[in-house]
Amino acid sequence: MPKTLTIVSHTHWDREWYQPFQEYRIRLVHLMDKLLDILATDPNYRYFTLDGQTIVLEDYLEVCPERETEIRRFIQKGRLLIGPWYILPDEFLVGPEATVRNLMLGDRVARRFGPKMMIGYVPDPFGHISQLPQILRGFGIDVACFWRGAGDAPTEFRWAAPDGSEVLTLHLRDSYGNAAHLPTDEDGFVAAIQRIVDSLAPHAPTDYLLAMNGTDHLEPMPELPALIAAANARLPDVVLRHGTLPQHVAAVRAAAPDLELLSGEMRCPQRAPLLPGVLSARMWIKQRNAAAETLLEKWAEPFSALAATVEPGTLNLQPLVQQAWRYLIQNHPHDSICGCSIDQVHKEMDVRFDWVTQIGEEVTRQSLAAIANAVDTTSLDTGEPAVPVVVFNPVSGPRTDLVTIRAQLPGGMEHFTVTDEAGQPVPFQVQRRHVDEYGTLELAFVATDVPGHGYRTFAIRPADASPASSHQQTVPTTIENEFFVVEADPITGTFALTDKASGTVFHGLNRFVDDGDRGDEYYYCPPETDRVVDAPVAPPTIRLVESGPARQTLQIEMAYRLPATLTADRSARAEETVELPIVTRVSLSPGVRRADVQTTVDNRARDHRLRVHFPTPIRTDVSHAEGHFDVVSRPVDLPTDTADWVEQPSPTHPQRTFVDVSDGERGLMVINRGLPEYEVLRGETGVTVALTLLRCVGWLSRDDLVTRPGHAGPGLPTPGAQCPGHHVFEYAVVPHAGDWSACFREAHAFNAPLRAALTGIHQGSLPSAGSFVTVEPDTVVVSAVKAAEMGDGLIVRVYDIGEESVEGRLRLWRPFGRATLVNLNEEELKELDVSGEQREIGLAIGKKQIVSVKFR
Repeated sequence: MPKTLTIVSHTHWDREWYQPFQEYRIRLVHLMDKLLDILATDPNYRYFTLDGQTIVLEDYLEVCPERETEIRRFIQKGRLLIGPWYILPDEFLVGPEATVRNLMLGDRVARRFGPKMMIGYVPDPFGHISQLPQILRGFGIDVACFWRGAGDAPTEFRWAAPDGSEVLTLHLRDSYGNAAHLPTDEDGFVAAIQRIVDSLAPHAPTDYLLAMNGTDHLEPMPELPALIAAANARLPDVVLRHGTLPQHVAAVRAAAPDLELLSGEMRCPQRAPLLPGVLSARMWIKQRNAAAETLLEKWAEPFSALAATVEPGTLNLQPLVQQAWRYLIQNHPHDSICGCSIDQVHKEMDVRFDWVTQIGEEVTRQSLAAIANAVDTTSLDTGEPAVPVVVFNPVSGPRTDLVTIRAQLPGGMEHFTVTDEAGQPVPFQVQRRHVDEYGTLELAFVATDVPGHGYRTFAIRPADASPASSHQQTVPTTIENEFFVVEADPITGTFALTDKASGTVFHGLNRFVDDGDRGDEYYYCPPETDRVVDAPVAPPTIRLVESGPARQTLQIEMAYRLPATLTADRSARAEETVELPIVTRVSLSPGVRRADVQTTVDNRARDHRLRVHFPTPIRTDVSHAEGHFDVVSRPVDLPTDTADWVEQPSPTHPQRTFVDVSDGERGLMVINRGLPEYEVLRGETGVTVALTLLRCVGWLSRDDLVTRPGHAGPGLPTPGAQCPGHHVFEYAVVPHAGDWSACFREAHAFNAPLRAALTGIHQGSLPSAGSFVTVEPDTVVVSAVKAAEMGDGLIVRVYDIGEESVEGRLRLWRPFGRATLVNLNEEELKELDVSGEQREIGLAIGKKQIVSVKFR
């Protein structure tokens, strides 16, 4: 049987990378004008794939709106293939809900023009998350197509997510540009086609092969139809056709091959580089993105939807939330969120992050205020002045945690206390008096037992005298609560953490370790002669800066001396040194089972990597890190026999909110806010978790690295990627019994601090405390609470984070008329039985399964 080679004409469109967006858009206009002219004048140039992302249509038509009708006609005839994405993201550096919204937005844009391509086309992202098959199936897509991460896998295989969802996967073994820049003479073209066939055929389970006629920003090749006709006359064992990915899929499926089954995340760099240094390039981008996603997912989106339900006359804020998501997703293309572009690109990203924050914060403020005004606070009326404070919790509960508010107290309330709605006092302390000219007070208190995905009312009440501190400190280097003791080391600046429950002591936590980096934005590469700095130049200054009832804080101030840069030949770190000031604050609060850490650094060095180490007495061969709707287990040790791989495996890995090491009996969880890179190091007495804070380099790409041959992009200087100046990092540590499942909710709580809204004494439709959404059992996590995209209704999305199927329960705070199981695109699947006074449904949730429900 002859081989059938489908030639897919396409372009891979990096919206911003080594040029900023507007310069690339000029190139896009040229490409689209040329493409539309070819499609209009040459019927033999049959198809073109527009990179799987619909934002290119918006970008082009914003400049050339007169060509929309023409574009729509080619899409509806099937000659121009669009979607399913809005943009092509980096899958590991954006959240799972952002990935869902990306596909939703791509679907909405595609509907304006015609049918979308039902293939999860992600040709260039740097590896692929474990749950992508399930996410794609949630949009009715049963095919994935990519280049990186599958190692030496065949050209087609079955790929399974942790829940068992499968997609047929087209593995672009020789990249998404294996037929780019084809010769335009017949002899050269025929020879190039033969080389493509010879390379792919031994690894193909059928006689159908793919030639990807395009690459980064490449314009269409008008000579292609004539060259295909000539080659078909000269190649007796190959049939060439100008086609599409869906046509290739149909041919492969018709052949009914017995395909290999692979599962889990795709992060093998055997055949294609994964460029893992992007996890830590320009760390401020990762921090801003994590904060923006949390703001939308946990606050603006759910509470604006709930406010509209609680107070029907509330302003419709849904369009603003959708616009904020659009701005945020425009920061998620892989060259953008990865921090591997020129400096100008990332300056423009910063502005989009500002827009998201501005919208998200105001929507949240208005929504929390509307709900607080609907809470019945009359029970707080004792005849004396009182300031009701409604504290909101966007994650599971009941949760006890610190909350900070600003309030203007009634005249005459010189002394006060803070109580719950039953009048029981809670720990509080004044952070600042007279924050502004209006006498505003900043107050922190421990909000106890705040219901999950709900709220609880507290009150600031007058008192005879403000209470003295309930905690008298005698040792200035030690703090403690009912769970832990933290003791700072006066020599090293590290701290020891004692778990009172088990007696386990973790010594030497929070040690800063700085090494050289002669790499680029894509890859960490140590210099041949490195000089590691892992101690301050002098003993630290340790102070007890807070010792109140609500929080105790140790401040550890020190200075490291780092090599200023690399030597001229980049083979070693320079002899010249600069100071790196470091200020760490570690805090404990009553009722909170975490040690929270804030570290501030002033970076004055170049070409280096700064990490913080957490040594443990734990012996283990694996780490567990939160992924996307998943917790991923990864081996500590790297694979061997990798000398012939195109990129050597990296010991650093991605994470969402936590990484955990455990021996099954005890463990240590390291939680982060927007710090997605970790490594687990072996030691003589146990493993050490290393959390990356900064990776500072001065080049977009270099071709002289021992860890990766050749360039990963243009060799352009990027001084902004040296990340000079002031940086603040937030993370936490949690010792625990058992494994990660004992405390993963602390990671979610740390990443979504409680918020509060002040209100008055008034009647209302809501009780003084309650959960808007309640789920059972504990392994079921709420991922989204949002207004339905189409029509009325409330969407609640959950997933099971455990290893077994569960019988779940989902309950709302008020009766509803109808509950429908929907897919990730919010298309209805089936009606669900309602019980519990029309407030509750039962859900059979499979292992690691994502379930979405629409309530009306």
